[in-house]
Amino acid sequence: MERQSWYDVPGNEAIKETFENMEAKHSRSRDVDLSAPVPALSLAVILGLMGAYVWAIRGTTGFGGSQGAALAGLAWAMMWYMFCHVDGQGERRPYGSLRAIAAITFGVALGGMTGYGVYVGWVQGNFYLNFPEGVRDVGAWTGYLALFICGIHWGGNAGAFLAFAAPRYPLGLRGWIARICAGIIGFLLAALIVRIFPQWFLPFYHEGLYEVEEYATCQRAVGSLRNIGPYVGLFLGFLAYEILRRDWRGVAIMLIMSLGFAVSFALGGYWHTFHGSGVALGWWKNWEMSIGLGGGLSFGLVFYLFNRPVLPEPRPLPRFRERLWGAAFPLWFVTGSIIANTWQGLVTLHGFEWTTTCRILTVLVWLIPVTVLLALWLRSKASTLPAWAPPNVLLLIIVVGLIVSLPSTLSMKQYVLLGTYTVCIVVSAELYCLLFLPKRQPLLNE
Repeated sequence: MERQSWYDVPGNEAIKETFENMEAKHSRSRDVDLSAPVPALSLAVILGLMGAYVWAIRGTTGFGGSQGAALAGLAWAMMWYMFCHVDGQGERRPYGSLRAIAAITFGVALGGMTGYGVYVGWVQGNFYLNFPEGVRDVGAWTGYLALFICGIHWGGNAGAFLAFAAPRYPLGLRGWIARICAGIIGFLLAALIVRIFPQWFLPFYHEGLYEVEEYATCQRAVGSLRNIGPYVGLFLGFLAYEILRRDWRGVAIMLIMSLGFAVSFALGGYWHTFHGSGVALGWWKNWEMSIGLGGGLSFGLVFYLFNRPVLPEPRPLPRFRERLWGAAFPLWFVTGSIIANTWQGLVTLHGFEWTTTCRILTVLVWLIPVTVLLALWLRSKASTLPAWAPPNVLLLIIVVGLIVSLPSTLSMKQYVLLGTYTVCIVVSAELYCLLFLPKRQPLLNE
């Protein structure tokens, strides 16, 4: 079956001509060997710098939790997919399929279901019974270790989902059932362990502090442990299964992603020691940007090591369900969530008295044309996303990120933060242009 462009729909000649022009505009590039060290490093830097930006936006007003993490995941997924196909080698890259979009998006989003704010005080050497009261000294290493464990599951499960998108040894139905069961067993065992042996993880547990209901921060620490532990177990269950089936490529991806995020979570935690230093900067945002930077560099390393165009021939054409669940649904669901959360961020940030009906209408105004475009793409039976789609999704994320980062009155903290965001965005765009758009002058020279 011949591969088709997404807009190649019979009877829609005007639409086809319009999208052909858009495709031509966004697909001009030169031949670049992304397996070479310098281009590969440049891609990793782009993924890292933009990761720093989107991870900071992930926790900004209106976002947070799994929905904010989905924003970061979709941004990385769009960059990953764009880099897979920018040189025309996407169909020969193991992780260049549409499945990788859903894997990265929802793999990163999964980590947003856990909370870890209680460990910030531990990093500072402060153990609060009921913040800000009842403070005791605690070893800072306990906070860094807790943050390291948080990163293990966040990056590890994202790496697992990505590894599942293209296993070296394909799985049948029984294999998938066994893989899922391994994850569930790990999840349940970890949930059981943190409940039976909380003293292994919680400081001063033998003093009975966690049994006092009035000690809200202690109760929060128990909740965080019970929340995070099972997701670490989920990752370890998936990892154990891949080790047993000797899919060493998948194992390596999972380990790189888990350790990359874990180190970033832990080392970035040092920013929290500057709270109370008298310098009124966004230390929490600096920590978030450190996580995004390390996470993006981890994606870049995985891309360089395991996503080279090594397949002997292009992969088979994707089936409808892969195109639907691998690309169309993540784009539809997450971009709709982004619009809804941006609306909420504006209401919270500026105190607008907009009704829920207004929010629903705003989301519908976005989703209706997006639904039409995705339906046309699904109907076309195209094997890839259009070249212009990933950069435009990234543009949406960049714009909404800036929107929810601009309060009515800017303080020095906001000026520094916006300046850092600008550097991340401009340097990333400059690197991309230098690599792939030689006919255009670099942005900094325009």
